[in-house]
Amino acid sequence: MVDYKVYDDQDLVQFMRSGDERVLVEIYDRYWEKMLAVAFNRLGNLEEAEECVQDVLCKLWKLRNDFSLAKDELAYYLARAVRNQSFNILDRRYRERQKAEGYTPIEMINLHTPERELIVRELAQQIDKAIHSLPAQCKLVFTLSRHEGLSTKQIAEKLQLSENTVKSHLKKANKDIRNNTELLTTIIFIPIFFQ
Repeated sequence: MVDYKVYDDQDLVQFMRSGDERVLVEIYDRYWEKMLAVAFNRLGNLEEAEECVQDVLCKLWKLRNDFSLAKDELAYYLARAVRNQSFNILDRRYRERQKAEGYTPIEMINLHTPERELIVRELAQQIDKAIHSLPAQCKLVFTLSRHEGLSTKQIAEKLQLSENTVKSHLKKANKDIRNNTELLTTIIFIPIFFQ
């Protein structure tokens, strides 16, 4: 009978392919406490931490024929696997809590009601009006940046301005547009979030 305690991690990984479950028992004995500590540190729940470690070891055993270690030690691999499994558990816990609280993700809310489409059109008109009310040079810089997608440097070269001047125009344009649409934006979004 083979005593797996005398073998290193690389050897254990090779022995796993034989299907001898005593190899998994040896890995369990070597790393259970460390894996449990990592899982418990992340999850804060002993039962979930134990389940997490068991899941990682089960997955390792299922992958035994294709599993290999490059440079990392088995301990590092297992710690990463436990960390990732912990994140999965935390994600599942979060989704279950949201579901229990009646949370509806934003993508499941119908945003295409006639009222909202009207509001979006009004906001677009307000933005266009704010852009047209900008000083000529400022409006040109803003249009080249937002509508044509030119960089600050490209705009500066095209209009023979310094990059700092272009940045100043963009800052002013953003501020003016925000100020001209702030009230409408507030009116739009407050009812959406309090429905």
